[in-house]
Amino acid sequence: MESVVKIRKMLERFYRGETTLEEEKWLQDYFSSNTVPEELLPDKELFGALGSFRDTIPVPGDLNRKILEVIDREEKKENRTRRISLFSLSGLAAGLLVMIAVYLFFLRGDDNTILAGQQWNDTYEDPLEAYEEAKRTLAYVSAKLNEGTSELGQLQHVNQTAARSIQSLSKINKGTRELNLLGQLQRVRDIEVKN
Repeated sequence: MESVVKIRKMLERFYRGETTLEEEKWLQDYFSSNTVPEELLPDKELFGALGSFRDTIPVPGDLNRKILEVIDREEKKENRTRRISLFSLSGLAAGLLVMIAVYLFFLRGDDNTILAGQQWNDTYEDPLEAYEEAKRTLAYVSAKLNEGTSELGQLQHVNQTAARSIQSLSKINKGTRELNLLGQLQRVRDIEVKN
């Protein structure tokens, strides 16, 4: 039986990614045996799981191309979402400018405004009639505003979809980074094998 200290040192090197293919094969063979100390049982389970995946997961040759296509698609969706949000912001800015203009030209009561010198006259003699007309007018304006804001529900759906897409894109980016690291490790191993 090998020294537990030697095995622990080799395991530390394995977890740091410093072992050679031969050393990994040796660890795989060691942990596939039945005589493993109790303190190394978690490592035995890990190597058992790694050994079961060693030959069963084929990596497609065009995996990088597929990943890049998905990333490109997600970036295009993100650009479209930005365009929609810029359109919304420009609409909000225009509405704000209209409100400021109404305030400055019609509602402010100092002498610098265009209509400040005009006297407002009542158009209705009966206050109840004026109240009913104001109520009808406000209901009309409310209905038109509701029609205009109903389109915002679709925009909210687009924003939620974009948020999900960005989350899946971050997972893809993480996977791409891990694949790049694996590729670098393989190149280092190939160089070590050649030397």
